Amino acid sequence: MNGSFGDPVLFLVRTLFELLIFVVLIRYFLQLFRANFFNPVTQSIVKLTNPVLSPLRRILPKTGRHDLAALLVALVLIVLMVWVLASMKGLPISGAALFVNALYFTFLMVTDLFFWTILLRAVASWIGNTQSPAVALLEDLTDPLLRPIQRMLPPLGGIDLSPLAVLLLIQVLQITVGNLLLG
Repeated sequence: MNGSFGDPVLFLVRTLFELLIFVVLIRYFLQLFRANFFNPVTQSIVKLTNPVLSPLRRILPKTGRHDLAALLVALVLIVLMVWVLASMKGLPISGAALFVNALYFTFLMVTDLFFWTILLRAVASWIGNTQSPAVALLEDLTDPLLRPIQRMLPPLGGIDLSPLAVLLLIQVLQITVGNLLLG
């Protein structure tokens, strides 16, 4: 894949992988954070992921609030994404490089998931859309991250600055981990 055609194809392949991984990670975190499974958006995510996760649960049962099947599927998809993207670029990838890159992309995917859910929740609150099932899902996913910051950082003039603080923290963590893992 040389020339100008290679980049859009890589972008599309990566985007498709990331969308699949996001859905599986959302399913994992919904279980972990004990989200409302009666929410219609949550039920859609469950219906999308059940065909893959249900058979795996016979081998990997849930342990407490951790859905090991969802976690395994997300990790396998991340490793597959790293390998496919490296192959499409024509780069040989060793086992160690695959492991480090998969570890980094796992971290990126989790932090990106929370970055976007927090950002979407903040935008929804600004436009006054706080009663929809999608916003309720965003609240279920972000409350465990925002609550500790909200206790330390009270609202200023009625404005909750905890989303901004968490978004900045996520960015700092991504830069720091990227520098440590990828040099």
